[in-house]
Amino acid sequence: MDHLETKKKRPGTATTIIKKSEIKVDEVIRYSPKYNEGLSTQQVNARKAARMTNEKPNKGVKSIFSILMRNLFSFFNILLYVIGAALIYIKEWQSLLFLVILFFNIMIGLIQDLRARHTLKKLLILNEQRVIVVRDGIEIEVATDDVVLDDIIKLKLGDQIAADGLVVHGAVGVNESLLTGEPNIVHKGKDDRVLSGSFVTTGTCYYLVDTIGKLGYAQKLQLRAKVFKRPTSELLNSINSLFKVIGFIVIGMALLMIFNGFYQGSTFEDSVRSIAGSLVAMIPSGMYLLTSMTLAVGVIRLGSKNTLVNEMYSIEMLARVNVLCLDKTGTITDGTMKVNEVVPLKGAKGIDLDVVVATILRATKDENPTALALKKHFTTRKYMQFTKVLPFNSESKCSGAIMEGKTYIMGASSMVLGPKAQKQVEKVERIYLERGLRVLVLAISTKPFIANKLPIDLEPLALIIIQDNIRAEAYEVIKLFQDNGVEVKIISGDDPVSVSEIARQVGINNAESLLDFSSIDDPSHHSLEDFTIYGRVRPEQKEGIVTKLQSDGKVVAMIGDGVNDVLALKAAQCSIAMGAGSPAARGVSHLVLLDNNFDVLPSIVDEGRRAINNLQKTWSLFLVKTIFAIIFSFMFVTAGLLGPKGSGIRYPFEPKHLYIWELLSLGIPAFFLSMQPNKERVKGTFMDNVIRRSVPAGILMVVGAFMLYTTKNFGEMFGMGIGNTSEEMITMSILTISFLSFVILFRNSLPFNRYRLILFLTLSILAVGVIVLDNTLGITFTGPYFLDLNLSVLQPIHYGILIIINLMLTILYVLADNKIVKKLGRE
Repeated sequence: MDHLETKKKRPGTATTIIKKSEIKVDEVIRYSPKYNEGLSTQQVNARKAARMTNEKPNKGVKSIFSILMRNLFSFFNILLYVIGAALIYIKEWQSLLFLVILFFNIMIGLIQDLRARHTLKKLLILNEQRVIVVRDGIEIEVATDDVVLDDIIKLKLGDQIAADGLVVHGAVGVNESLLTGEPNIVHKGKDDRVLSGSFVTTGTCYYLVDTIGKLGYAQKLQLRAKVFKRPTSELLNSINSLFKVIGFIVIGMALLMIFNGFYQGSTFEDSVRSIAGSLVAMIPSGMYLLTSMTLAVGVIRLGSKNTLVNEMYSIEMLARVNVLCLDKTGTITDGTMKVNEVVPLKGAKGIDLDVVVATILRATKDENPTALALKKHFTTRKYMQFTKVLPFNSESKCSGAIMEGKTYIMGASSMVLGPKAQKQVEKVERIYLERGLRVLVLAISTKPFIANKLPIDLEPLALIIIQDNIRAEAYEVIKLFQDNGVEVKIISGDDPVSVSEIARQVGINNAESLLDFSSIDDPSHHSLEDFTIYGRVRPEQKEGIVTKLQSDGKVVAMIGDGVNDVLALKAAQCSIAMGAGSPAARGVSHLVLLDNNFDVLPSIVDEGRRAINNLQKTWSLFLVKTIFAIIFSFMFVTAGLLGPKGSGIRYPFEPKHLYIWELLSLGIPAFFLSMQPNKERVKGTFMDNVIRRSVPAGILMVVGAFMLYTTKNFGEMFGMGIGNTSEEMITMSILTISFLSFVILFRNSLPFNRYRLILFLTLSILAVGVIVLDNTLGITFTGPYFLDLNLSVLQPIHYGILIIINLMLTILYVLADNKIVKKLGRE
């Protein structure tokens, strides 16, 4: 790969040209500090004063400007501003209430977005990646943004490289898959280049930072977007698709209505009223704001539980998963281990096992959980002389060193010993594995290892028995997922027998169904559905398992904490990292459990279900009005364009006619319903559910309004002599639309609880009160009634027709909606 070619060039004191946009100076004096001394405090302060730091924009935190622009100047908002300006121009004051509603929608959206931003910033500080730098001869920990040009950074297992630079001491194995897509480990020694975005898999080294901030390799190529992959959100896709469709329809309908106004010879004022009434009803302006607000509330609620949400739509995805993949260490277990027992074997006679293990740990400098447990147990201060080191590698699953002419290797027996030697330890090892314990073998050979290739004649010296500490909350969390139809699978690098026993202890179904990956290369060539435990899995195989499950139609969530989980986390549709895990794992995950609280997962699922189920209800309410306006507008535009010229046929409703619907049975209830807890299982696809509930209701509204708009024809048909004045027609249509909108609200509020019942009754009483007040007080601006609801013009026969038509339509709608709800429930 040309773009990752190693450059054997050591930076000395030199002059480097830096862009003025990045820092305040044109020429920079470069330093070449020793790896164990680093920069001085004076040099660091000078770098900071010149803005030569590694500061980068906060990932995932929207700027206040972008929040304002998104909330104030969306396509539909701009369209509504234009409509409002036209109505102000013709002094149609009573039709401007929709702007007040729009204002409150925008304010609610702004407040929630700003609150979510504040919460996210606080959590990002808690989750901030930190690195070890050498300054004034002392190793200290600083935030990655505080790294300066020519800093010396120490790298160890699990670290994600924060800035580009050159290795000046030591050696590491680096995974550059987040940059190149290839999982191969690249070994880096002195003068080799390391790149930001990659992460350390083996060894320890010190490197000199020679590129900072936006000039770094990953930033320059804009690969950070690939490091953090957006979840494949059905909700987000639905929003984008629906708004594109509605946007095209709104533009097309506006042009047709303008042309129809000219064709019919309508006055400018009449055309504005008609177009405004149609488009205001057609535009679901509150729907997008309500969606972002609902998810923002989820971010805030989870933030209070120390869960960092890197992407709002990942809340939705966890509620949709049907397979949950877990790494064992650090997730089911809390990452802490202890050595239970050391079992010497025949070959150990005359060998001080404590000294051998302590020397391997000193030589490799490994700091993974297993190494830390071993250090606590093997505390001797005596060490052997070592000449060559094999740091721990998650692929070979072993580490070791050549000491006093002999090779000592420690790791999984299946990876260290040959078939003959493995048979010597098999029976004893299995006893411990079946108890859920981990077993390491310490082996010896007189032959050296070459690169990462072990000698074939390694003989076992001892078995080291290690116990993982199972999280107390693991059983309840796993039970919750399984009770809700989610398959739980464990992907681990440990022996599958040991993992299976731990899985059984925490209640995972079919824990005895296990698959050993030590002899499997490509997971895509195997059927994985029948297995629950995958053991001896290498990092790239973890990714392959997740990908294979997805190709089988599963929606997969992955929970992990280590470097070996990064590829699988990146591949999963919803990825969750433990806060105590590696920076690399936290960096690629959609959600981070900052306090490692495993039992917060049900809360994330609950937030996802609340968001999806409530938004399905509220979207259905919004789309009913949109569908009604589109169909009704199309009917009248078609009639106007095909009818006689100058006949005055136009869309009959103005914005003020739909205020009861817009505000009391749509806007207010949608807001309160979206905040309600809702733990029902998510069924079916989001858009299908919304369309099925909203289309019949929209058609119902069209039929009701159209039938009453043509009351004169009905009266003549039955010889009733009913008139069809403008006031009668508008009044009866508004009453019908308002009544049916509450019928639809009633259906979408089921099943009732105290909260929803009080909300529905309050809004219903308020709607009746508004109608009575509009007639009793005669609120006026430019006309006799604010809503054009003049009940005094209606005769008893009008009320009879209203009751019959509304009762008939209600029965038809309830019957149709019952069938739809039952069908959705079965699906």
